[in-house]
Amino acid sequence: MNQITRLIFIPILFITSISLGQDPPEATVVETTLSFWDLPLLHEAFVDAAPNERGDGIAVGYFAIDNDRRKAIIQLSKELSDSIHGQYDGLLISHKDELVFESYYRRGRIDLPHGQASVTKSYITLAIGRAIQLGYLSMADLHKPIVHFLKDLTLENLADGVKNISLHQALTMRSGIRVSSDMLEAITVNGVANTTPQFLQRTSAISPETQTFTYQGIDPRLAWQVLDSVVPGSAEDFMKHEVLAKIGITNYGWENDAEGSSMMARDMLKLGALVLHKGKWEGEQLISAPFLAKATSRITKPTEDWIPDTYFYGYFWYQADMKVGEQSYKVNFAWGGGGQYVITVAELDLIVVITGHDREDTIMEQVSKAILPAFAEDKSLPLQGPYLGQAPPGLVAEVFAPGVVSTGRYELFSAFTPDMKEFYFVRYDEEDKPSMIAYEWKDNRWDMSITGPRVGEPAISPDGKIMHLGRRYMERTDAGWSPVKEVEKPFKDFRIMRLVSSAKGTYYFDDATEEGPIRYTRMIDGKWETPKPLEVDLGKFNAHPFIAPDESYVIWDDQRESGFGKADIYISFRQSDGSWGPAINMGDQVNSEQSDSYATVTPDGKYILFNRMIDKDNVDIYWVDAQIIETLRPQ
Repeated sequence: MNQITRLIFIPILFITSISLGQDPPEATVVETTLSFWDLPLLHEAFVDAAPNERGDGIAVGYFAIDNDRRKAIIQLSKELSDSIHGQYDGLLISHKDELVFESYYRRGRIDLPHGQASVTKSYITLAIGRAIQLGYLSMADLHKPIVHFLKDLTLENLADGVKNISLHQALTMRSGIRVSSDMLEAITVNGVANTTPQFLQRTSAISPETQTFTYQGIDPRLAWQVLDSVVPGSAEDFMKHEVLAKIGITNYGWENDAEGSSMMARDMLKLGALVLHKGKWEGEQLISAPFLAKATSRITKPTEDWIPDTYFYGYFWYQADMKVGEQSYKVNFAWGGGGQYVITVAELDLIVVITGHDREDTIMEQVSKAILPAFAEDKSLPLQGPYLGQAPPGLVAEVFAPGVVSTGRYELFSAFTPDMKEFYFVRYDEEDKPSMIAYEWKDNRWDMSITGPRVGEPAISPDGKIMHLGRRYMERTDAGWSPVKEVEKPFKDFRIMRLVSSAKGTYYFDDATEEGPIRYTRMIDGKWETPKPLEVDLGKFNAHPFIAPDESYVIWDDQRESGFGKADIYISFRQSDGSWGPAINMGDQVNSEQSDSYATVTPDGKYILFNRMIDKDNVDIYWVDAQIIETLRPQ
């Protein structure tokens, strides 16, 4: 965009304390030798809504301010320049792979790396994802003990329980390592390098009770040490050549043991782009996509009182939902002390980078209020396309239809009709009243309606003629669904939560009154036979079955000590002799540390939908590519 456009555009919208921004602030020769805290403050803020190309691999565009929502970002820039929201040094916005807004304040310089604080942890995650992509680690390795990898370290006199710390736990701040502040100071008095053995020796005993979320620098050091042990050369060289250099980052700082780093704001955008594009850079898969999806998923809930209750945590990456009106957007972000952020919003194709040195660090509120609304989609437009117009997931579960179906309340169950033109689920409103919600495809759009109060857990038969509702059902008629009917014997003898049927007409169902089996029954000579238990190794509480139309596999949720969470989803495959194979946990690409349940496969066989309890006030519907079934099928 030429300077004339920028000159016409900026003076109209900015008050006099904002620079016209023709030349971004670059560090002088002297400033490159100063510490951050000795950098002089800028005389005036630099704000540019039509950034220039700089030959750094960043495509640029034009930030057209055509409504009040976008003008709010200009106002935010003015407020940042006046330090109304704290001490911030930079705000950059990339939309649809173009840098459309660039601003620097106070100690911000376009060509000077800015301290990243704990955002460095998030970069460690990307390096581990690169190691998995290159085969130095595997997804299965995430659940192996870290001592399995630390073969080059002298690991003697380990504290009790240290051998039970997995890489997965270290990446989620749940190693369980606990050292006092005095011990920590003694261990790191000569720097942080090569301190891993001492942490593993001097920690108090590790137990399931200690392996809860605790934000500390020890866990990323463990992850970094694992990386150092498996890649050729050192972890620092690997980060330099296999991650940063691959995306054109050469001017940066990196501290020993990955305790900290510094990056230019534009380069932070590149690292955000890796996350936004599922590990790809210019068409090359640099970071393992399954790993990155796992790393940016909601694995655990931070418990530190300084972390907002609405935040979740993956592998050193945070997640949160941000609302614009009634629409909710899933936000992934790296967060470092002082106000360092790399924020991605996949649904909006948006990356926001913030740098700062603010003690209170409350800028995320302004991201929600001023920045997201400027790019938010108009959800008053009709939903179009298959699956309620949603982009299909991969082999790691994602929220289904965020802001449309999954809204932060209780959204339960899910059922498509065989023609994929109707979708049903149950939602609890703000007064905790459940209703059956229907989306119907007609006139090339999805229309929503409330069909009535919840009367059961919907599951539609393969022929589309019956909507099973546990101990009730409805039949399809020429006029739509019939009134709700009660089941008869033998089903009345059980407290059924979910009942499903196969294409052969066999019914499978659970029983909420006991820790009993999944049962099945067939109609023989016009009568239902006595229900029989499914002969498969079941766990403590077996519920909510789904049967494949051809009865080749059965899926249900179960509670076992060996599981990932409070309830996990399992699958068993029909054997060649007609018996059922062992129960197989569907893995952490489906299951989480929360309760995962009510799995169902879409009638076209392409996706699995299920419920995940996020917290006591929120259950969302998730979905995942059904190809994961084939990856679990015994060969």
